[in-house]
Amino acid sequence: MEVTKKYWKGIEELKQTPEFIKQRDNEFPFQHPIEGFLGDESLAEASSGRRDFLKFLGFSVAAATLAACEAPVTKAVPYVNKPEDVTPGVATWYASTYYDGMSYASILVKTREARPIFIKGNKDFGFTSGATNPQIIASVLGLYDSERLNGVQAKGVKGNVSVSTADKSIMAALKTAKTITVLTPTIISPSLNAALASFSNSYNTNGVTNVNIVQYDGVSYSAIRKANELNFGAAVIPSHDFSKAKTIVSIGADFLSTWLLSNEYAAQYAVNRAPGKNMSKHYQFESVLSITGSNADSRTQIKPSEAASVLSYILKGVGGTSAIAVTLSDVQKKDADAAIKALKSSRKESLVVCGSNNVAEQLLTNAINNQLKAYGTTIDLNNDIKLFQSNDQEADKLFSAIIAGKGPDVLINLGSNPVYTSAKGDALAKGLDSLKMFVSTSRYADESAVISTFIVPNHHQLEGWYDYQAKANHYAVAQPTIRPLGDTYSELESILVWAGLSSRKGKDSDVAYEAIKTSASTIYKGDFALLTHNSCATVEVAPLAMTEYKAAPISNPTKGGNWEVVFYQKTAIRDGAMSSNPWLQELPDPISKVTWDNYITMSPNQMEEMGFVTTFDQEHGLNMAKVQVNGTELTLPVYPQPGQAKNTIGIALGYGRGKNGERIGRGAYQTKKYGGHDLDEKGNKKTIGVNVYPCLGSENGLRNYSATATLTKVDGEYPIASTQIHHTLMGRDSIVRETTLSTFLKGDKELYNPAHKIKHLNDHGHHEEAPISDFDLWNAHPVEKIGHRWGMTIDLSSCIGCGSCLVACQAENNVPVVGKDEVRRGREMHWIRLDRYYLSDEESAIGKKKDEDNFNYSNAEKAADNPKVVHMPLMCHHCNHAPCETVCPVAATTHSNEGLNQMAYNRCIGTRYCANNCPYKVRRFNWFNYPSYKKFTEINPAQDDLGRMVLNPDVTVRTRGVMEKCSFCVQRIQSTKLTAKKELRAVKDKELETACSEACPTNAIIVGDWNDNNSEIYASSTDSRAYQALEEVGVKPNVWYKVKVRN
Repeated sequence: MEVTKKYWKGIEELKQTPEFIKQRDNEFPFQHPIEGFLGDESLAEASSGRRDFLKFLGFSVAAATLAACEAPVTKAVPYVNKPEDVTPGVATWYASTYYDGMSYASILVKTREARPIFIKGNKDFGFTSGATNPQIIASVLGLYDSERLNGVQAKGVKGNVSVSTADKSIMAALKTAKTITVLTPTIISPSLNAALASFSNSYNTNGVTNVNIVQYDGVSYSAIRKANELNFGAAVIPSHDFSKAKTIVSIGADFLSTWLLSNEYAAQYAVNRAPGKNMSKHYQFESVLSITGSNADSRTQIKPSEAASVLSYILKGVGGTSAIAVTLSDVQKKDADAAIKALKSSRKESLVVCGSNNVAEQLLTNAINNQLKAYGTTIDLNNDIKLFQSNDQEADKLFSAIIAGKGPDVLINLGSNPVYTSAKGDALAKGLDSLKMFVSTSRYADESAVISTFIVPNHHQLEGWYDYQAKANHYAVAQPTIRPLGDTYSELESILVWAGLSSRKGKDSDVAYEAIKTSASTIYKGDFALLTHNSCATVEVAPLAMTEYKAAPISNPTKGGNWEVVFYQKTAIRDGAMSSNPWLQELPDPISKVTWDNYITMSPNQMEEMGFVTTFDQEHGLNMAKVQVNGTELTLPVYPQPGQAKNTIGIALGYGRGKNGERIGRGAYQTKKYGGHDLDEKGNKKTIGVNVYPCLGSENGLRNYSATATLTKVDGEYPIASTQIHHTLMGRDSIVRETTLSTFLKGDKELYNPAHKIKHLNDHGHHEEAPISDFDLWNAHPVEKIGHRWGMTIDLSSCIGCGSCLVACQAENNVPVVGKDEVRRGREMHWIRLDRYYLSDEESAIGKKKDEDNFNYSNAEKAADNPKVVHMPLMCHHCNHAPCETVCPVAATTHSNEGLNQMAYNRCIGTRYCANNCPYKVRRFNWFNYPSYKKFTEINPAQDDLGRMVLNPDVTVRTRGVMEKCSFCVQRIQSTKLTAKKELRAVKDKELETACSEACPTNAIIVGDWNDNNSEIYASSTDSRAYQALEEVGVKPNVWYKVKVRN
């Protein structure tokens, strides 16, 4: 008996569930048979001419074609009256300034049809020298966050209320209030400071103001100001110039990533890190491996309580005196002695910085810099930094009063979030809820704002006029690049309105503009239009009233214990203010490579001793541990972090936002496997990670970011999403190459960058070595010396691993966000993979075997206890003998006559042969239709009507089943060529910049036309340090790396 076999794809199809049938019918629309259509008697009376029939036929074919494509249909609405400064298809750039309380930079904002879509640094103006960071680049996505408030909110009222209603109630409360407090993050705006002064004058009793202004930041640097006040009589944070330092010593300061003006410091740091006789020497003493520590020439593991000992030992070594007892190990003393020797050699061309918020340790740091005569060379006290003016003692006094029910009659909060960032957030929330009038200008209904009587939301940084004075000699303005998307209001205007000095003027209000223009006239003597055009200017500095260095008593350094915890900032999330930004959540941590989580970092060796697992993958997670700190308990997974100091753990700040379901952005919460937010037992959305601000303690009125702790292993396993779970190169020197400065200065290329050679049989049948260029499997593409040949070099000595290139690439090329579950499965979509490699004990240098004959591959898999680190960006290498091109059955990936490996998305059928054949593993496959599939609704901006406004119209949005990868920003290449063609000239050197190259704060990435022998790319690629990764494979890439050199 004949049996017809039927195959089914899953249980849903077998059981023909309603969900399956609905999904099937949507994907494959039901087709009416022609016989049934023609046999319908009800159509007998219908008459259609031949022309109409052809129209219907044409429509049906078009409709079927559209139905087969999974991209949604969008409508284009043409201009009726085109704006004068907008040309469709042509970008408009605005010079502006970015400041969010943590990061600062002079920027250029790219707009398309009046939509800001990209941010890059302004290399022509401003002290940041074009350097940005991931937060600044990703901030453009926050502009289009649909969770951002689009109108005034009132407690107990659903929907928006009119701003006039709010203003009337607020001003009535102000007039009767006896005590008014304005709580604000650090204000560096002269015009806002002037407005607050006027506000204070407006509300007084018998000439004495009723207004108290308190500055409060989520992360405090109060100890630096306090120490300088004790030593110099002025509570300032000085400017630091790392470009003038021949010796840099950092004790716990991650100055390349999160400490103070890290983007400025990264650009300065790179100046003297080019291999040569003047290359600076960098020593790092820290507990948790940081970006800065990973780039140091010498890194020493210390506990937080040992920082004072290190500083005291160094101070004595350079000729100073200290009463702080020194308790250091032999290894620590040896490394400190090396640092002392270098400091004494460079003297005033030295710089010592400390990341602790402990006054004693900052006083020791000042003493060392004074002993070295660094003030006036690498440290400028007169040109002080205006950021981070948080007054911990004043803020704590205010919070304690509010908790005790003795708060002010009116509290105006200009965007800070103390309910989340203070140690007593829960108690503070209850106290704030009982205030008579609590007003917030937050852009979101966040943990603090949601309690307020009124929320009068402030503009996004790209929507309004602002002015800033980040340093004493620097004045800048930020101009709007788009009309406010919602009914939001400049907080400068709000303060003036509530002071009774102005009135609302709607979305096109010029109140803030006029106030800024007035302030500018007193600071900047030039033309305001020119100031706006350039975004900033240098202004005269009035000398600060300060004394010569005066030693101060040093006491109460950081206390220690058996276990000590460090609360640090992650590169992407920082203090947590931007934790709802999915670009930043999906940015792999530069050190751990983990996304979408915080965790406990611990030494792998100690983890093994305590029974914790030290490996994980998509099927197996990490063990959990309970940590008790300052009376607070939290449970997190334990991550094996090489380089972690013994008996210390690290936990990142900035996570655990919105535990009560506040609307802070959909990207701030965990999602379920198949879409939608995951909920806890109370029905609230589950937070990403855990908030550790409640664990912070204080000493002498200043917040501490380290503490003693107890650690206990608990049951449970937690899935972790990481983009890299292999950590070493296991002796393979064809990927990463590194050497020492002394070897490099010998000038013998064969010692640090030997040419690859392969053995072959000669004419006499004997084995002999020959250069790789002698071997060729394919006919060469005619790209050399013919037209353009686009290439790239990446200097491993300059790359610090900050991740700015990755976020810039994502913004420029519409790279989708895929979420934790997909990253865990190895399906991240980033076009750049930023690899991080550790040194193993089996290697003398990363990728170089100690003993060729006795090399242990099992041991080589494990990183050393305190490893050297190399950061290596990898993207498509645009190989001239690309193996991906030879295996594609439909020629969807081809080679251009300019050396580019091209993708024809509409031709790709998704065999993934190309990804399998790529030796660099940098091709990405669209497993889902990310712009429309429900799994990604909460995290992918392209699924939101507002969020998709950030998409770059010059780059195709890819759909399911298509392969994608780095294109060398081909849209920019074409634009550059077209500009040169219109101007009847050749493309100039350095005229082309890819998103990654212009985002790099250290200029590690160079792109250009390799066929131009006078170009920077040609000189860089033919340098003695230049090599090609996996050159022996013979794919002839158009990307070169430069050997990492350690001093």
